[in-house]
Amino acid sequence: MKVIRTIKLWRKYHKNWEDLCTRCGKCCYSRSAGKDGEVIIYYNHPCENLDTKTHLCRVYEDRFKKCNHCGKVNLFTALYNPTLPKDCPYVQIFRYGKDTEQ
Repeated sequence: MKVIRTIKLWRKYHKNWEDLCTRCGKCCYSRSAGKDGEVIIYYNHPCENLDTKTHLCRVYEDRFKKCNHCGKVNLFTALYNPTLPKDCPYVQIFRYGKDTEQ
């Protein structure tokens, strides 16, 4: 059952939630959901705080205060936000059940 699996995974990862992020930077570009669930990433529209060479946020510790477009990835977002890329670890684990640390 998906709900039980999700609860087990949440218990496993919630304490180290931020560590799941691979810092790919894809969340720091404008995105939209296209047909058939694919994510369209507009690489010509990065966040003003993103270092496009390193894919690191220049204001990471204060990103939610300093950037109106920055949204925290939480469990609901990981499960249902159609603009998160399929290769995002949050999506892989919680939406597709690809828990690599079983």
